[in-house]
Amino acid sequence: MLKTISLPAATESWLPTTTATAWLYVLSTVLIVRLASLHYGRGLHRYNGPFLASLSDLWRLCHAYRNSDREPMIHMHDRYGDVVRMGPNVLSFRQPQAIRDIYGAGKHFKKSDYYPVNAAVGNGEVAHTLFSSPDQTWHNNLRRSIGASFTLNSAVKYEPLIENTISAFLRELDERFAGKQGRDGIVDFHTWLLYFAFDVMGDLTYSARHGFLEQGKDMFSIITYVKEFLSYGFIAGQMPTVDVFLRHNPVLMWLERRQWISSSTFPGVPFAIKHMRERQRRYENDVEKHTADREDLLDKFLKAKRERPEIVTEREVLGLSLSMMIAGSETTAITLTAFFYYLLRHPRCYAKLQSELDTHLPPKDPTQTFHTTPFAAANALPYLYACVQEAFRLHPSFGFNYERIVPPSGATICGHQIAGGTIVGVNAWVVQRDRGIFGADADDYRPERWLTSPERVKAMEKTMFQFGAGDHICLGKNISAVEIYKVVPALMRNFEVGRDT
Repeated sequence: MLKTISLPAATESWLPTTTATAWLYVLSTVLIVRLASLHYGRGLHRYNGPFLASLSDLWRLCHAYRNSDREPMIHMHDRYGDVVRMGPNVLSFRQPQAIRDIYGAGKHFKKSDYYPVNAAVGNGEVAHTLFSSPDQTWHNNLRRSIGASFTLNSAVKYEPLIENTISAFLRELDERFAGKQGRDGIVDFHTWLLYFAFDVMGDLTYSARHGFLEQGKDMFSIITYVKEFLSYGFIAGQMPTVDVFLRHNPVLMWLERRQWISSSTFPGVPFAIKHMRERQRRYENDVEKHTADREDLLDKFLKAKRERPEIVTEREVLGLSLSMMIAGSETTAITLTAFFYYLLRHPRCYAKLQSELDTHLPPKDPTQTFHTTPFAAANALPYLYACVQEAFRLHPSFGFNYERIVPPSGATICGHQIAGGTIVGVNAWVVQRDRGIFGADADDYRPERWLTSPERVKAMEKTMFQFGAGDHICLGKNISAVEIYKVVPALMRNFEVGRDT
């Protein structure tokens, strides 16, 4: 017969207490091992950067949120050096050589997960653009199909469309602000440059402006939406896993597709679809087709759809039309704002540019209300070129690193052997202030640096990164250039632009 024994109260608690302690030790050990693997992974502990950044992308997410209004990444490289570790698996490079090593010809660095975060969602479906899609084959095929529409020669042919909007812009400024006293004569220039840029892209894409200029307001809250869209993409892209719970939440998208919750469709979509449907009906009926000198981007996209239907579907036409509005408007407005910001802060430069415009551009056509300038004439002016380049250099419109993933075999970047799978990138704000290329005064606004020897100018041009580089260089950069070189002389020859004192 077995005898019964009793354990003291303290002993009775021994087993669960020991088990809890053991689990605490196990979990602590797992956590320490995990953090150590993140910190030392791929040998990235060799590079300087915030310690917390080496442990979690959450640091990078918070950093982007806190510094979204600051000069991007400049302060990080000033503090930590040429190569900064921005995440457990992320390196940022400052040297100009990194542009060639990462984005140059023959390089096969894929896009990081930063880019799909920037894809729009409509009715529960992801709508990728050339910027957001990680599919290199799709990107290459689509770009080849419509690339001819964005060459410099093609962009110059859009001059009549751009000039229509410039005339409307000048008229609204003249009627609303010019010559008025006090606050009535002060214009929120950045806002009106946004109105101009968005209406230009409407005219270029659909031969129809949205009405920002005439109405003097953010039509259908399109600009507000675009700003929030781009801001979200920049911040959430630093830690793409959070996007699965937010914009690209599969559950919410599933509910949207079944119309059980309201859709978060971009407000520019109805405008785009309306014009697409109208244009397609006109083509089908073979009436009122655009003449060659009035052919807009939508005509060209639909032409590509007819010629290469296996690549350019209606979905691609819609995506391309919307990306013109999203990517092609705010970026140009930012550059124009920076252009006048720096020029007005340096009156000597303003006067020098004004003199060049007045001396070398054709006189006013007496049949026109305002001065207009052909792109070819403005593009030939050396000091205007210098001022545009200096605005591009000091204030590029994008403040993020153009992230790429090192191929599995690894790569040498600026002399550093980087393991495969590492996310690497260059930031235009940083590389375009390189003192070895741009001089000891690289942080200063000095357009004259672009009027030096051809060899130095060529070296500086190779380092300009505001439009990206390689296979993914901005498709609309030539259109943006035509806009800038036409509207700047128009503004300066018709108005005396000054600062509110």
